[in-house]
Amino acid sequence: MIAFLILLGLIFLSRFVSEKANKHLDSNKKAELIDLFSKVRIYTYGILIGIIGLFFASLKFNWIDPQITYIIYVVSIFIFIIATSYFSYDKLKKNGFPNTYIKFYLISTSIRFLGLIIFIALIS
Repeated sequence: MIAFLILLGLIFLSRFVSEKANKHLDSNKKAELIDLFSKVRIYTYGILIGIIGLFFASLKFNWIDPQITYIIYVVSIFIFIIATSYFSYDKLKKNGFPNTYIKFYLISTSIRFLGLIIFIALIS
């Protein structure tokens, strides 16, 4: 229960930081931000659903040992988060977003990542 509350608290804090970051963008950059990530959002959700689906399928059908399945799942989620964060950062840089916005984006992403690490550490 504590792990879940910490995760929710850090996600809320991350969201607060993201909203603060958005205040550093003018209307055109906000519109560009939405357009920039709208095309890849469906793919990222699809990959995430695929990772989760494979995790549960492996547990249900005993494809591999549950402990190994859990480790593969956690590593896959971390790789997914790191990869999407890197590609988002790169996209923001290439499209000329202000450094203050990018700084807040990185802080927000780090907070979410920290929340996930704490959550997994506490439930393990």
